[in-house]
Amino acid sequence: MPLDILCLAPHPDDAELCCGGLLLKAKQAGKSIGVIDFTAGEMGTRGSVELREQEVAASSRLLKVDARENLKLRDGYLLSEPGLLAAIVTVLRRYRPKWVLAPHWEDSHPDHEAVGKAVLHAAFMAGVPKYEPQSAGGVASPDELPYRPQLVLHYNNRYMIDADMVLDISDVFEQKLELTACFATQFGPGEGSHAGPQTKLSHSNFYEWLRGIHTFYGYKIGARYGEPYCVKGPIKMDGLLSEL
Repeated sequence: MPLDILCLAPHPDDAELCCGGLLLKAKQAGKSIGVIDFTAGEMGTRGSVELREQEVAASSRLLKVDARENLKLRDGYLLSEPGLLAAIVTVLRRYRPKWVLAPHWEDSHPDHEAVGKAVLHAAFMAGVPKYEPQSAGGVASPDELPYRPQLVLHYNNRYMIDADMVLDISDVFEQKLELTACFATQFGPGEGSHAGPQTKLSHSNFYEWLRGIHTFYGYKIGARYGEPYCVKGPIKMDGLLSEL
């Protein structure tokens, strides 16, 4: 079954941290959602692949995702991964999402930047039947246009993006924090098996900072908490007329 929204996440936890609000609201509205994790997060300073898999399972249960898979590409090497474009095209064709969520095309983490740049190329090539023809079944037919996502939204990066759109997530923000808390190896100070070298993400102030970021974007639209996105290209404004 085609998905309404598919989030492309370079690492396990990116979907929850950056798009958790939108995914929660979409699910509450009866939309189908999916997440593609590109790597197992094996290069992470803290935790392990096995612990990250447990965290993903816990978060996926809270999100009630309709689909989630891990492409098992090499963490830290996506910028030089020759099969990245084809991998994105394949998952777009498999799930045929209306909306795609992807990292911003500029980011201090090269994996995020790699996926953010490749997704725009992939969104077009997904509709070209002769590209990677082994996954192109049903992409095009004589009586309808080739499949391509309706919208690609780029989510927040480590620099904080100059948002084109901000979603009011005030009603689900605490739930978003619960999703983030599933990844105890990564976010906030850990104990026992979650302990490890200090990083910005594991700082005791992490959740205070996270709340501040969402407060900042919420302020821009007159909401308590906001989740920012960027778009390349024009957006149809027809639906906005119904709100006048």
